[in-house]
Amino acid sequence: MEICLTTSAKSDIFTGIFQNIRLFTDHISLIFSATGLYLQAMDSSRVSIVEVQLPSNWFDAFNCATDLVIGLNSAILFKILNAREKGQNIHMVYESDDTLSIHFTGEDKTIFDKHFQCPLVDIESETMKIPETEYAAEFTLPSNSYATLIQQLKLFGDTLDMDCGEEKIMMTAKSAESGSMAVEIPIDDLHSFSINEGETLHMGFSLPQLHNISQFKIAAKEMTIKLSDNYPLAIVFPITEEHAFVKVYLAPKISDD
Repeated sequence: MEICLTTSAKSDIFTGIFQNIRLFTDHISLIFSATGLYLQAMDSSRVSIVEVQLPSNWFDAFNCATDLVIGLNSAILFKILNAREKGQNIHMVYESDDTLSIHFTGEDKTIFDKHFQCPLVDIESETMKIPETEYAAEFTLPSNSYATLIQQLKLFGDTLDMDCGEEKIMMTAKSAESGSMAVEIPIDDLHSFSINEGETLHMGFSLPQLHNISQFKIAAKEMTIKLSDNYPLAIVFPITEEHAFVKVYLAPKISDD
């Protein structure tokens, strides 16, 4: 297996995605096939699932003759990717059952090439089949705006209470110690919005988990949030029109009422 990213923007996206994975799980399985790279990971508390799909044509070079599953420690992968400097290309080669070679290179002579051997780990896990769901409400907004709101709301509590209706969306966080913060998002201010006629949704989600999810903002300028009562929240970061995406599912909190 051998993959290359020589486009700066794609290299930055790849780096950001796989650095952020460590917030969800200690180990990951990278699934390579002729069609591309796929990852699915569940967080340790088993309330969220992350999916990453990068088709072969998204890469600047992609060669995988046979299906391959590579297990990695996400903290070690983070350390390696953290050593990459902006503008450096990414070159990954699977050479043996023990290591994955990762190389960062570039034309800038003031930035030195770096070479790593990342140890592999054996991981026993099965890929979950996530069924397609017809969601009651969907809306799209800028990824950076969402990340900023979640970071601010997280200062006021651990739970995001979300009320979604036909005219507006309300996001609220509160605690006895910090007081409360409420954000009103008019439907007309969203890039896109749809909801079943007459539907009103009241759901709660973990703000620390939403904060971790928001760090995938590097993957796409816009993100789509999908909601239905009694179903996990789905957040989609569409990287390109080539079916490259990051998708995260987050289970709602159970109400005490």
